[in-house]
Amino acid sequence: MNKIVYITLLLITFVVISCERGEEKILLDSSIIGEWQVITYLDGDPVSTTFPLSIYYDNTSGPDSITLRDSAKYFWNFQVKASANHEDGTFETKKSICTLCNYGIGVKIFNGKIINSDSIYFEIQFEDDEIPYGNTFQLKGHRTK
Repeated sequence: MNKIVYITLLLITFVVISCERGEEKILLDSSIIGEWQVITYLDGDPVSTTFPLSIYYDNTSGPDSITLRDSAKYFWNFQVKASANHEDGTFETKKSICTLCNYGIGVKIFNGKIINSDSIYFEIQFEDDEIPYGNTFQLKGHRTK
């Protein structure tokens, strides 16, 4: 009887450890997570200089959630969450609240994608723009880490 209990506990432990390692592997292999250098464009014209953008896992919402942050505050001083598909390198949010802003503005991200694991592109709109969500900015850049 003790052998059956021991073997059962051993199998359960093995399954739990295997599942955790599998999830960890998916997270570590994501092409989205990293440090990026990006430039912002509006209607094809640059509206910012190159600035750092950090993308990291949002530990509070699970493995399919990321946080994007204008690390140096050169463009709009934003930090928002977005949903991510790590398998195909895409991300978006219909509306996320900026956690760096004093009054919690809404931010929308569309068409976010990683291209060949070293280039990034996405479109972003801000609620506190002159016309709320009136401009669609394009951010393009490359991976630094």
